[in-house]
Parts: sequence; structure tokens; C-alpha cells
Amino acid sequence: MILLDTSHEGLVATLTLNRPEARNALSVEMCDSIVRGLETVDQSEARAVIIRGAGKVFCSGADLGAVSDSAGALEFLPAFERMLDAVARFRLPTVAAIHGAALGGGFQLATVCDFRLASSDAKIGIPSSKLGILVNFENIERLVLLAGTAIAKEMLMTGRTYSGKEAEEAGLVNHRIPPDQLEAATRELAGELAQRAPFSVQGTKLAVQAIVDHLGNTRSAHRKTVEDIDKLVAVVYSSEDLQEGVQALTEKRVPRFRGH
Repeated sequence: MILLDTSHEGLVATLTLNRPEARNALSVEMCDSIVRGLETVDQSEARAVIIRGAGKVFCSGADLGAVSDSAGALEFLPAFERMLDAVARFRLPTVAAIHGAALGGGFQLATVCDFRLASSDAKIGIPSSKLGILVNFENIERLVLLAGTAIAKEMLMTGRTYSGKEAEEAGLVNHRIPPDQLEAATRELAGELAQRAPFSVQGTKLAVQAIVDHLGNTRSAHRKTVEDIDKLVAVVYSSEDLQEGVQALTEKRVPRFRGH
């Protein structure tokens, strides 16, 4: 099965996550497919890229079946980070079209896009604290730079899910769009970007990314803290709490975390 569908319409390329039966959950193979998809687009005439999901949701996050133990996580996390970095640093402007759910790694994928349009009935969040997962330093940093400390703490510590309207008000997405207008609005924005002067658009993106890199240089400034967080991330994926979180999600009950 093709995990990522790549299509072109004029100067706009569309990358469609194509695991609708798994709610477009991210696997190592899916992450690698996104990177390869960007490489293909880079060789085309495209000037803007839409990232969307097939079926009923944008992306439900990481494939929990594949990352619910330390071995799976050790394979998935590097592929996930390579994919996010590839999207964030891609030379062309990217627009995430969020319908249905964008949760966990799915919203982290949307976060590294340049623009985020969400249907008003979308469900957006990073429910890591409900599953016993710890988001790594870089992705917490990205969320802080996107929406500020208050929203980042609320989203990550409570695991709250935001509607499209709430996400727009919190600065998590650029605009909320009526569900039946999301596709047209996304194509309109991507088309507008594609018609602008390429040097201006790409130069602006490069400059903004350089500023983000400068603002986000706390990894080197606080190396000990970052190392401690990285160690905690590794511990989390072999913890009893993660197993409990995944099991509780499967059984549709409230998890009983013990800090083990």
C-alpha cells in the first residue's frame, strides 16, 4: 500500500497521508515516505505544498502499537524527528489542512508546517500526559515558540483537546474554516503562495527559520536539563505508566498512573 500519495495541480503539490484505516497514524515507514515525498516535490515545478490526511482525520499521531515499548520507540523517534526537521526546513511554503483529528505526533507535524488551516470541528491536541508519554525537548520548544508558555503547558500537562475555534483563538492554527470549505480554502492559500515571488517567499521562510533557530538555542545553553529530559523520554517508553496509558485508551477507561 502507498503510505503517501503525491499529486500536483499547477504550481501546488499535495502530500496526502494515506493510512485511513489506521487514522493516518505515523509509523517509521510513513515518516520516511514524507521525507521522500518532499524530495520528489523539490525536483518538481511546485512552489507550495499542502499536507493533508486521507479519510476522516488529518493524523491521529504515532502508531501506538509500534512505539509502546523501548525497542519500537528507539526505531520510531529518530525517523519522526528527521521527518519533522525535513518539513520545517523545506524550502517551499507548506500548508497543513487539518480535518477530523490532529493529535500527538499528528499535531506536531502540523506545527512544523508554515501555515495551519483547521476545520471548525477539528480536534487538536497532544494528549501525552493522558498516555504516559513525554514529548521531547525540541517539540516542546516548537510549541512554546508557536503559542506561548501558557498554551504549551495547558496542552501538554492536561492533555486537553481543542476545537478548531479554540485552536484559532489560542494561536495554534492560522484560521478555522467551515468543514465543507476547508479543501477550497487550503487550495486558495497554497495557490496564493505559489503565485508570489519565489525568492521573496523562500527567503522569508529561511529568515524566519533562522530566527526560530536563534530563539530556540536553549538546547546548547541548558545542555544538562536537555540531557535529563532526553533520559526521561527514554525511561518513559519502558515504563509501566505507558503500558497502562495505552491499555486504558484501548479499554476506553481512565488510566491509573503510578509514576513507575
